[in-house]
Amino acid sequence: MASYKGDSSMMDYVLNRRKLPGEMSEVDAVEIEEGVGTLSSSFRANFLPVGSPLMNAGDRFLGEMRGHSLSDPAFSPSFDSFKQLANKDQSFAWMFKHSSDKRARDLRRKFLRGSKILIFQAGYSGKRFIYERLKELGVHVTIMDGPTSYARAMAEEGVIEEFIEIDFTEWETIVQRALNLIVSLDTKFDGVMTFYEDGVSVAARIAYGLGLPTNHPDVCDRARNKSVTRKFMSNLDLPVPKFRIITKGTDMKEAGGHVGFPAILKPTFGAASLGVHRVETQEEFESIYKSIIAGITMDNNLIWLQGNDMILEEFYDGPEFDIDILLSDKEVVYAKISDNWEVWEPWYQETGMNCPSLYPEERQKELIDFGVRSALALGFEMGAFHVEVKYTSRGPRLIEVNARMGGMSVRDANLEVWGVDIVEEAALCALGIPIRPAINPSPACFFSQTAVNAPYSGTMKNVDWLAPARANPLVIKAKPLKMAGDKVKGPEDDCPHWIAEIVVKSQKSVEETLEAVRDIIKEELEVPIDAAVPGTERAFFFPDQYYPFLRD
Repeated sequence: MASYKGDSSMMDYVLNRRKLPGEMSEVDAVEIEEGVGTLSSSFRANFLPVGSPLMNAGDRFLGEMRGHSLSDPAFSPSFDSFKQLANKDQSFAWMFKHSSDKRARDLRRKFLRGSKILIFQAGYSGKRFIYERLKELGVHVTIMDGPTSYARAMAEEGVIEEFIEIDFTEWETIVQRALNLIVSLDTKFDGVMTFYEDGVSVAARIAYGLGLPTNHPDVCDRARNKSVTRKFMSNLDLPVPKFRIITKGTDMKEAGGHVGFPAILKPTFGAASLGVHRVETQEEFESIYKSIIAGITMDNNLIWLQGNDMILEEFYDGPEFDIDILLSDKEVVYAKISDNWEVWEPWYQETGMNCPSLYPEERQKELIDFGVRSALALGFEMGAFHVEVKYTSRGPRLIEVNARMGGMSVRDANLEVWGVDIVEEAALCALGIPIRPAINPSPACFFSQTAVNAPYSGTMKNVDWLAPARANPLVIKAKPLKMAGDKVKGPEDDCPHWIAEIVVKSQKSVEETLEAVRDIIKEELEVPIDAAVPGTERAFFFPDQYYPFLRD
């Protein structure tokens, strides 16, 4: 039988596959694939197959729960005082809705402090900083997650107030069971939210059932499924790529003929470019699809727990960008753009970003406008959004709308450059407190981040290989994501593992940060990997032949 002991290391891996603590045994892999054994049971208990239908927002149980909650609302004492004051004092309410000055910010923080927020699913352990920040702000955080979530340890350490265990095995009843658990508690929550992509739709249903602020569950579902997003936007005459849903019964010739080549083949559900392939021909499309389906196991990625459907869509040329958006009562109160560096094909693995953008200002405005219109068109009204777009030869085009704060260094970039803490603002939105973040009129600094990809497969050496990066005065973070002895995969075997994250900050220019990162990766760092196959060694991949390193 599988040797899983109940700690959170393997659970953390499947949330963030680059943190694999060791190689999975053959027995474990077979048991997971066949759905038997202790480890397989642990996967099912800890992760929700998001592609599967959840309780409809119009379900009788959810409707009755919402009706009862709205007729008899209950808030924590400190937050209840905010609700009462906002309802009685119109000048107070006006200030909250329109002002971003220090007095308004301090008042928002006053009512944030002492509030009780439920987080559905903690995500991988790299998101711990979010919960530490919420604690600093005085928020009483409870996390509901699977039995082996690292959130349990955070509760024991006092980072969060409480951990609620819920088993995801019977996913069909997850919403009903979650709500029944919540109403059985003495704690009365003021808001519900998540910072983890797979938790968005369930968190929306929980908030909806409790009568708390949220985007409608149908809207969250619409954005979560890429094929539904494409169809919905097409019906609104917004530009979408040509696409086909690919299943085992799909006419592959018809799909390839409709979409054309080159094309992108990717899971209907997923995040962080996992499972994404560029295909150049009909033959390559069919070959890669067959190899993916034949090789699907939960040990190669949890995205396949969410369903095997894929989408073949038209390839978009041009550089890629991220737009971080905050909405408050259907109004855009913040929208800033950053440059995404060229991905490592054919795996479409991310390599880095910089903020602020170096793209021409007029095109930045076009991209931001298009990203905002896309989020609003899908029906979103409140919260934080991470929108991925491209500027193609035909203008701005949407990749996807993520209804939560972006991962990696997104929060740090927006805070350092524009002075906006997306964690804080998202929490305020979850409480229904109008937000008006104070935005720096010009960049306070210049920020670049790179995810260092393993250039070939092998084993990490026992060396302090990031020392040259730490010696650079512009580097504010040089964090290993793999440790000595860890097995890593390069592009010859799979989507390359990230082995480190490096962040650079300058008071001079974005260009200075780009030069610093390029020098570190290409000139200063030595690859810390003993090759699995001698002769496969190569230098780090770095996209300096593309935008923003090369510009017209």
